[in-house]
Amino acid sequence: MVALRNPEPVLRGLGRNPAASVDVLLSLLARAPEALRQALPHRAHLPRPLQEALLAGRLVGVLAEHPGTDPDLQRRLLATPSWRVRIRVAARMRLTEDDLARLLTDAADPRPEDLMTQQEIIGELEFAVGYDPRLYAVATSHPDPRIRLHAVHVREHLPRLAADPVTEVRLAAEHRIAENARLREPADLPSTHSHGFWWVLQQPLSRALIDQVLGDEQALYFVGPNPTTPPDVVEELMRHPSARVRQRLAGRADLTEGQLLRLAADADAGVRTAVSVHPGLTEAQRAGIDIDVTTMPGDEHYGTSARCHEPHGDNRPPPLEDARRWARSVNPLLRRRAARHPELPPASADPDLGVRVLTAIHNPAAPPELVLRSFLEHTGCGRGRLESHPRFPVDGLARFAGDKDPRVRRLVARDPQADPQVVDRLLGDPDPGVREAMASCPRLPVARILTLLDDPGLAEPAATNPALPIERVYQP
Repeated sequence: MVALRNPEPVLRGLGRNPAASVDVLLSLLARAPEALRQALPHRAHLPRPLQEALLAGRLVGVLAEHPGTDPDLQRRLLATPSWRVRIRVAARMRLTEDDLARLLTDAADPRPEDLMTQQEIIGELEFAVGYDPRLYAVATSHPDPRIRLHAVHVREHLPRLAADPVTEVRLAAEHRIAENARLREPADLPSTHSHGFWWVLQQPLSRALIDQVLGDEQALYFVGPNPTTPPDVVEELMRHPSARVRQRLAGRADLTEGQLLRLAADADAGVRTAVSVHPGLTEAQRAGIDIDVTTMPGDEHYGTSARCHEPHGDNRPPPLEDARRWARSVNPLLRRRAARHPELPPASADPDLGVRVLTAIHNPAAPPELVLRSFLEHTGCGRGRLESHPRFPVDGLARFAGDKDPRVRRLVARDPQADPQVVDRLLGDPDPGVREAMASCPRLPVARILTLLDDPGLAEPAATNPALPIERVYQP
């Protein structure tokens, strides 16, 4: 065996190596569990015997979070006594309504050793399943009234809960209905800008409270789109000197045609861009709006900006009928929304980079050339998802060895026909990511891979190289 100067990074690399045998992985679990724990999240595949061993050992949490865990073992993890494990695996699984019902049933009576209250467990579960609306539907009809109480914060279920046979649930729902409808008065507003301050401004507002904050530009950010803001105040805000305030009006459903056209001709590009997606406009009207797609916040912006605007909360694709309609729009922001639907034909020839990038990310049938082109042209949010796309091509990537972008130069390591001399030359690249990618490239000669195991910066990626003769480095 080769004597190692840096055993720990090599052991981590062996745990990541796709060519490592089951015997090697099980040996690492017994001898170097911490190194394997750090390595496993980087493995695409976990052999079944390793999964069984993880299930029975101390690294069960790693198994719960791994996307490659077999479905039957995920179900066993979902029934484990530990809520921390159950919540971690719930975030990875495709849960059925029966699964959700069982989890809610068990959450009603948590174990003392979990150190979590019922409310904390359900809160963690809500977050883990991405605030899945099915969770609240199941909670609404759950036989345990303690669980039904957790659904009273979801408006659509309040009518049913207001007729609940249990007095506590019924009164809680009635109180929430009344509170949802209550106009907030000046006394309800905290004295300083805070989470509570912004929350109040998103509730039904009294005229007295609106009048009180008309001089507060930050408050108007929430007053403008509030559906209870009266028409005369909306009209006044249409003339507000702050473009940020005017832009927030663009999302109101009750804007008149005249107001829409005034916002569409606003001096500020951000205001024009925001209103350009309003459903009250015709396609002909949209076509006449001078927009700047780099100023639009949110998911429409995703794909062209250097800043990352990942959508929050419900990240499901739009309804198919809406997506089909948006895909035909002259407005690239609406076409970007449509591009998030995986069932639409790939928009490979769309003139908008954002549409092409979002198509490549969300469409499983995206052509390999579109995925590569999007990766090369787009340097902002979502680029990593393009790089890991299952249809990302590998042939011919060695041609990027001299590219000025280090993330593009890294692609050389994927090319199965890359010249070993080119790969070896890139081991001296100024970018550490490029050097690490080359160290893991199977086109490197075995002797070169072995020498890299003594390199402090490249030992781990070299140990992940599938061309490494593992038996010369480690004996199970």
